[in-house]
Amino acid sequence: MIDAVREDISPTDPELARTALRRNWLRLILESRTRELEQLCLAQPDPHDAHVLLIRACCRDLLGDSHGATFLRGQGLSVAAEDFVVCFTELLLATDASAKAVAADRARDSLTRCGPEDDYPSALFLLGWTEVRLRRDLGEAIALLRSAADEARLHDRDETFRLAQSNLAFALTHAGLFTEAEQTLDALPVAAAPSDWDVFEGGLPQANRGTIAYWRGDYDEAIRHLDPAVADTAPGHNFEALARLYLVMSLVALKRDDRYYAASELIRGVSRADKHGIPWDTLRRVVSALLAHAEGHDQRARTIAAPALTRPGAAVAHAVLAELYRVLDEPALAAQALRLASAGALPRYARVSTLITSAALRSAAGRGSEAHELLDRALEAASSERILAPFLSDDPLIGDLLSAHAHRGSRHDPFLAVVLERRGQLSRRLAGVLTPRESEVLGCLRTTMTAEEIAAHLGVAYPTVKTHIRSVYRKLGVTTRREAVRSTLAR
Repeated sequence: MIDAVREDISPTDPELARTALRRNWLRLILESRTRELEQLCLAQPDPHDAHVLLIRACCRDLLGDSHGATFLRGQGLSVAAEDFVVCFTELLLATDASAKAVAADRARDSLTRCGPEDDYPSALFLLGWTEVRLRRDLGEAIALLRSAADEARLHDRDETFRLAQSNLAFALTHAGLFTEAEQTLDALPVAAAPSDWDVFEGGLPQANRGTIAYWRGDYDEAIRHLDPAVADTAPGHNFEALARLYLVMSLVALKRDDRYYAASELIRGVSRADKHGIPWDTLRRVVSALLAHAEGHDQRARTIAAPALTRPGAAVAHAVLAELYRVLDEPALAAQALRLASAGALPRYARVSTLITSAALRSAAGRGSEAHELLDRALEAASSERILAPFLSDDPLIGDLLSAHAHRGSRHDPFLAVVLERRGQLSRRLAGVLTPRESEVLGCLRTTMTAEEIAAHLGVAYPTVKTHIRSVYRKLGVTTRREAVRSTLAR
């Protein structure tokens, strides 16, 4: 195909060369001909043409040269008129969510006016690809990617079809439609070797499978998929970065403190700047705060997480943050994070998480009937896709609430039984595995310090210390302070 394009690009007819480039540039990018495309741009009769500069900017960006992309984009936009090429280069190059959303709206309008010189199948894929990242309407993004896959099949575009299906699996995953996402992944055509676009996206299939495994509470399976997706040379703003974040969350869930140092290094490899409309700094802050809490550094966790409350547009991260603040005994901040999460379109698994956090907050406030109603709604939302992770917190309050709910009776008893069985399996696995903070509390219990004095000594709230004490007792299989001390000495 690249040879045919070269033949179409006349060195003596600028208009014919422009037409050939306009017709093929998106397809060449998607089919991993990025370097050849840039050479074709440089060989154009007018290499400083606005379209040529913008297409070169896309090539530079995909090849990892963000500075070169920025400069070429600026040069091109300074003279380019609004048209198909401008719309779709902006779709690739816009970084923050608001600019990406504006570009997507323009591109949608441009698609209705596609002419014979425009690459409709590739453009349709790119719009769906963008809408997934913006998460404005995952249902619409899914529909766009299905349409792109159909168009690619009709036009014998095997690589565009594969990319559309791969991104469709991602859209389904992040909509919480895990079963359909797995079916799409299972049927995904396998590339002979990673393409330029695969490298640009970074570990998409593994990140999808790892994300699904994480929210289904199968943390070992998540780690199995996510570990191979991590690459030292990754740019920190693609699916490889997402794999890093879910890998850290899985390690924390399993209390793999032997990997906590490596986990902090993984987080450092995630971008601090937005890219393709994704608020990476918010995501990395929330996961970094989770890790700090797991290491027993609660005040550090609060400090890291605080800026995340000032930025909307990260619904899943804010759902996770709400639960972290609840565990840190910060109900007002937990409620603030819940409001941020609910301001956007919540995928099913994040909605389950917010419902459970809300139920726990109501329970702690003595509003038991409301707590049980919220918990039943969470079970209903979670059952069809077997979303288990939000129910598996080792916080005793969640365990007590679930036990009371089972006693009370639920409209979803079969799934509640699955939740309790999985909690039991995880609890048995983690039995005796104390967090660093729990170990500090246990050390204090061997002294004559009261719970209030332990709280002052460790610099944490009194209710937090009581929660840690209950967790220590449960993990050691004891019910009193004296038994805890005896168990420690026996060990």
